[in-house]
Amino acid sequence: MTQTIDTDAPALELPSLAVDGDAATYLEELFTAGVQVSGPALDEPEALVEVELVGPHLRVAGSISLGRFRRLSDVLNHHEGLLLLHDATVLRRNGTPTRVTTPGIWVNPVEVTLVGQPNPDQQHGAPPEFRIVKEQRELIVVTPGHTLTGHVYIPMGAELAVFIESADPAYIPVTDVRTRSLADRRIITRYPFALLNRRHIVAATELQAGMSSSSRVL
Repeated sequence: MTQTIDTDAPALELPSLAVDGDAATYLEELFTAGVQVSGPALDEPEALVEVELVGPHLRVAGSISLGRFRRLSDVLNHHEGLLLLHDATVLRRNGTPTRVTTPGIWVNPVEVTLVGQPNPDQQHGAPPEFRIVKEQRELIVVTPGHTLTGHVYIPMGAELAVFIESADPAYIPVTDVRTRSLADRRIITRYPFALLNRRHIVAATELQAGMSSSSRVL
């Protein structure tokens, strides 16, 4: 995962970039006030994947257990209830860590827009017998908290409209993801791989020839 500030914006030093509605602001205030923000001491699973969970009002880094699954997408698309994040650190909107850390925090995956995976090599791909030949398509997506561009993969010959309109899977694998915060357009984040919560898609369209370059975020 890489973090940048848009060079088109005025050059100035950014403070925490937290605004009203950003959970990091309030959690760090609790920490400063001496309130213990901590989770239980947990036995660490063998297979952990480093992730960032990003929602409209919360951004947190930690690790998710793959359990019996091989891929992070399978964990999210088959999980019921709250999702346990190990060794978690609450982040400010711009991705810088706060002082709020905990051995474990439960997060409602329904409220998570994007699950970024900075190190996609940590997980195994699908076995060869289950692999489907797919073609790459580049999308522009608007969510409640971000605009983003990235590549999705659909079966050869399939219609992109059917893929977008489908309700399953709940989380869509996306590569070469570039996001811009709607709360502060100077905040741009990149992930080599991420899972997008399709329930948070406000609008989506395919990036056509002549539209904004794929090296930029709208």
